[in-house]
Amino acid sequence: MRPEDIRELREAEPFVPFRICLTDGKSYDVPHRDFVMIARNVIDIGLARTTGEGIYDQIARISPLHIVRVENLQTA
Repeated sequence: MRPEDIRELREAEPFVPFRICLTDGKSYDVPHRDFVMIARNVIDIGLARTTGEGIYDQIARISPLHIVRVENLQTA
């Protein structure tokens, strides 16, 4: 998937939380637009124990080449 595709999801108005699914079967949820940082060859995803604070505890670094699909998450 192209980094531009992820950028479109991040900048959507209103923002819709989404899940990034990878070739190795792992997936990462993006609950807020501030939890994803996009570069040409790498995407950093903030991982948080609680999403309500808006602060993440760790970062997962993935290659856009390994993204197989993106799913919208249901909002509460």
